[in-house]
Amino acid sequence: MRQKVQMKMGTLRKIDSRITRFKVGHADARHKHDEMRLHERIASVEAVLPTLATKEDLAREFGTVRAETHREVGGLRSEMHQEFGTVRQEMHQEFGKVRQEMHRGLGKVRQEMHQEFGKVRQEMHRGLGELRQEMHQGFGELRREMHQEFGKVRSEIAGEIASVRSDMHALGAGLHRELHVLTWRLIGTIVTVGTALVAATHFLSKISPP
Repeated sequence: MRQKVQMKMGTLRKIDSRITRFKVGHADARHKHDEMRLHERIASVEAVLPTLATKEDLAREFGTVRAETHREVGGLRSEMHQEFGTVRQEMHQEFGKVRQEMHRGLGKVRQEMHQEFGKVRQEMHRGLGELRQEMHQGFGELRREMHQEFGKVRSEIAGEIASVRSDMHALGAGLHRELHVLTWRLIGTIVTVGTALVAATHFLSKISPP
């Protein structure tokens, strides 16, 4: 790279010398201005020329940059691994603390729940006992009322049956009397008819000739 620039600078110097020789007899302002600009460009290029690097310099710079980059990346990786390790340890410690706190909190909650469930069971047993007592009392009163009502119904039914029996006895006695009267009337009628028939037969036997 530097050699190419030096060759171009030599070419520019030759052109500049030729131009100066060619323009010895011409002194117009335009050519002088162009010549000054060309000198300025050459000076600026010569000033920049020492700062230019060759391919070998660039390769060495790239190699050093790569090595430094690898060293920096390796150091950064080691630092990252160390930081991740410390963070993991801190996280494990924090998670362990959180687990312990959770276990303690859950243990307290379980104890409170067992206590509350025990209280609820006791209250339920007391309530069920009171309900059983009230049910037994209610059933006892209901049984007594039912027995009383059944007793009343039985007494009413017995009274009705007794009245029906008395009515049936009265009807049977009346019927028996009426049957007795009718029987005697029938007997009287038969006797009367029989006597009349005998008399009629006797009368007819006397009237008829022998």
